[in-house]
Amino acid sequence: MDITMKHVAYRRQVGLFKGKPVFEVATTGGFHLLVGHKDGGQHTFGTGSHRAIARHIARKREPDLVITELSKADAIDPRTYQAMLPEYEALTDRFNEFEARRRR
Repeated sequence: MDITMKHVAYRRQVGLFKGKPVFEVATTGGFHLLVGHKDGGQHTFGTGSHRAIARHIARKREPDLVITELSKADAIDPRTYQAMLPEYEALTDRFNEFEARRRR
């Protein structure tokens, strides 16, 4: 996936992971990523078609992740996207594999 700045609708800090900033990036097509740094390199904490999905995956995988930006207006019931979680968890893993290869 080739995401350039022309595809980014917004990028803002939404939390911290072990004292380092975590950013939410949304594309113009509606794809959401939570990204930051882990183990000395860029890391994707979660991905999804909605920010709630990306945040759910990130929180599930990283207990030390602290979301400081609240978005109650965008909250959706997790049962709504439960069927999509395996797909987006696998996509998050693919991002992490790519990032790990770039660090080598």
